[in-house]
Amino acid sequence: MIAASIALAGCVLVLGHLAGPLLLRGRWSAGIPGTAVALWSAAAGGTALALTGLVGLGLLWPSSPGHRLIDWIADCLPKDGHTISLVATLTSALLLAAGATALRLAVPRVIRTLRERREHREMLDIVAGDLAEVPDVRVLEHPLPMIYCLPARERPIVVTTGALQRLDPPEVEAVLAHERAHLRQRHHLVLMLVDALRAAVPWLGTLRLAHTTLPGLLELAADDSAARSHGRAPLMSALQKLAITSCSAGALAVNPASAQFAALRVARLRASHMVSRPLHTRALSWMAVAAAVGVPATLVTMGIIMLPLAC
Repeated sequence: MIAASIALAGCVLVLGHLAGPLLLRGRWSAGIPGTAVALWSAAAGGTALALTGLVGLGLLWPSSPGHRLIDWIADCLPKDGHTISLVATLTSALLLAAGATALRLAVPRVIRTLRERREHREMLDIVAGDLAEVPDVRVLEHPLPMIYCLPARERPIVVTTGALQRLDPPEVEAVLAHERAHLRQRHHLVLMLVDALRAAVPWLGTLRLAHTTLPGLLELAADDSAARSHGRAPLMSALQKLAITSCSAGALAVNPASAQFAALRVARLRASHMVSRPLHTRALSWMAVAAAVGVPATLVTMGIIMLPLAC
């Protein structure tokens, strides 16, 4: 139990404090954004799992009377000649307070994102129409050239009339492939979970950096997917025609959030060697996820298995 707790604390230190700055310094991330996304996601997920396991073991570990959560609740009065350890009780109270605070900060952000996404969909159901012969696209009457996706069961991609007027058919198809990559790879879930984790544990550097770094990497990963299926030229041309704007909460847009980021994406697509190939990065991505998430998961499992022996 002691070894498992120390190892979990080490995972929090490595993944939660050291991994983020190391990943941020890597110049290779723009060349293989899919792998970079996997590494950031694995570091964030492994940190959350290690923290959860560390708090759980701390609450359930019966090192002294009153330290285990069940004993602390059920045996709050002196019993069998023993007095409840003040230090153990305070430790349990602090761990409970930390867990409750983290949930209080994270859950409302998830609820808010889901609510805003639902309200946006309800608005689109009223004002947007269907695009003929394209089952996953709806059209919004608006002069700004915008294309974005909003996770939904039916027609999750939104295209404005301004985009249809300014973009050629190959450009529209390339942008639709970009948005379908977002949906297929569940990028909206990655962003929502990282946002919740950053709110829950804001003092961990990796989670703060992931919250600001992942949105750009997800756009690059979707660019790669679209470029592989429809070519780089239509996507580059579309990026230069679409409006510079940020998308609403819970949505993902090919529209660049800034002119600087749009120029960076176009320059990257123009350099053919920067468009990553999935066969070269998939194995590395899975290895990163397995290492960052698998180690804390194994330690938590070992702690749970050994817990009855410690009792």
